[in-house]
Amino acid sequence: AYLTDGRWLDYAAHANAMAARLAAGIEGIAGARILHPVQANEIFVSLPETVLKGLKGDGFGFYRWEGEASTTIRLVCAFNTEAKDVDAFTEAARHHASQ
Repeated sequence: AYLTDGRWLDYAAHANAMAARLAAGIEGIAGARILHPVQANEIFVSLPETVLKGLKGDGFGFYRWEGEASTTIRLVCAFNTEAKDVDAFTEAARHHASQ
């Protein structure tokens, strides 16, 4: 079913668009550093530990890329990632960065 009528391309385009939206929202957050160009649906970003702890406390899930002591995280968007969820993440990160 995913191959029918190029549906998989629509899903991939949506995931990539959500990743671009997420990266744009992260840019400008105090202490945030996007580590690689965002070319697909994954983002590698370094955030201050206080921001990461705040996001975890808010219920956001993410993977620490280089182990539990690392401030580098990998964020992945999917075919079902919603703009409201991307915006909630970036708004929460911005809030925790200003604390």
